[in-house]
Amino acid sequence: MAKTNEKIHVLADESLGGIKREYVEVDRKAKRGEKIVVVDKRYPDDIYKNGDIFTVDREVPLGSDYVECGEAKSDMNCGGLIYLGEYRVLEPTNIVHIDGDRYEMVDRKPEVGEKVIHMNEGKSEGRVTEFADVGVGMIDVIEYEDPDGDITCGLSHGFYRVLVQLPKENEFQEFKDKKRGYKEVKNFIHNELGITKDDIQEMIRIAVSNEVKKAAESGEFQSFISSKIDSLIEEGFGDGGRLLYGFKERVSQTVSNEVGKRIANNLNISVELKSQ
Repeated sequence: MAKTNEKIHVLADESLGGIKREYVEVDRKAKRGEKIVVVDKRYPDDIYKNGDIFTVDREVPLGSDYVECGEAKSDMNCGGLIYLGEYRVLEPTNIVHIDGDRYEMVDRKPEVGEKVIHMNEGKSEGRVTEFADVGVGMIDVIEYEDPDGDITCGLSHGFYRVLVQLPKENEFQEFKDKKRGYKEVKNFIHNELGITKDDIQEMIRIAVSNEVKKAAESGEFQSFISSKIDSLIEEGFGDGGRLLYGFKERVSQTVSNEVGKRIANNLNISVELKSQ
């Protein structure tokens, strides 16, 4: 099984009309037409260096442990040989970069407003448009002019990919940091403090109960509930003196929401993870 390296390379993809695409490093022998990156140059006299990217452009004998790239030719290496172990294959992913945003190309039916890209046998001229509606045997899109000057306003099913926008790199890193911090706090609570999920639920139940009791004793609930109900009654009889449908449910839901917000605002539960 080929080993994949997490390092990502963003390169223009000619098969997508020059749209930038993300590639991952894979440790295996390359095939003709594939991109490779030099990671461990073996011979000092070769003109290429670590980090250089080439396209394998010639077939090599079966069982050989090298590939040939014309751009790697030199007086000392007239065949442009790059040996297995010196390079990694760059395999394309379904993630592309368009106008500074990252998108994943997904094979499914689009929703109104989503971006789509025309595809034919894995290739595209790079035209991106928006889905508008479902037609007969195709989807309607915001019309655009193709390379031949013809106007395209629809794409047949199976000949497009939906572009699903992904979080930006900094947003993704922020998400990972928050997730890591959550796990650290969770592990600290369970492993170091010995507090179980049932213990936490009981703490919250007691805290909420105490806050409700305090608010009830102070008369705070009665004042704002009375004000809310008065407002809803006035609104409920707005249709010629007839009580609007769903009035009872709206009163119940509004009061419930307000009580919940008041309790949440009064409660101040914080957990601090202290590093040793």
